[in-house]
Amino acid sequence: MNYIAALALLVAVMAWLVGEYMRLEHMKRRVEGAWSQWNHATRRRNERLGDFVAVLASYMPKEDQLAREMRRWMTDSGRALDAQHGAPVQGSGTKLSEAEQRLQVMMRSSGRAVETNAEMRASVQLQELYQAMAVSHLMQSAETQHYNRLVHDYNAALSAPMTRLLAPVLGFSALEEIGQGRRLQ
Repeated sequence: MNYIAALALLVAVMAWLVGEYMRLEHMKRRVEGAWSQWNHATRRRNERLGDFVAVLASYMPKEDQLAREMRRWMTDSGRALDAQHGAPVQGSGTKLSEAEQRLQVMMRSSGRAVETNAEMRASVQLQELYQAMAVSHLMQSAETQHYNRLVHDYNAALSAPMTRLLAPVLGFSALEEIGQGRRLQ
């Protein structure tokens, strides 16, 4: 009788372990899919941004640093993306987050430059490129929010009492949100 109870308990624990592993694996795959979408949207935004900056620079004085800084942060963003293989584990996405935050500041500055300069406002090509960049940035922002929401849920699942003990043994570790300037605890 005790053997039957012990066997039933063992089967229940094993079923829970397998279920928990499958749940975490499913969540991790969803995060990786969201990372892939975010990566694609970011690269697309950087392409649009590059086109915009090339035309924007032709309207600006040679000593103006806005276009130069935008190119620098686009390059840093691209390098950080190339160096990142899959969703960033905690602490590994810092350069990418910094580049993304700097690019957002630069895009706002470039928008103000276009709005305040009559010659730039009159350029149909510059306006079209600015709109294309803005749309791709909005799409990238939506992908960022989606990715961060999935990472938050995944990290919350990893922090559950029993799962916290088993996750490292099963090969799961917390992931970092993108562009938030913070790391989850």
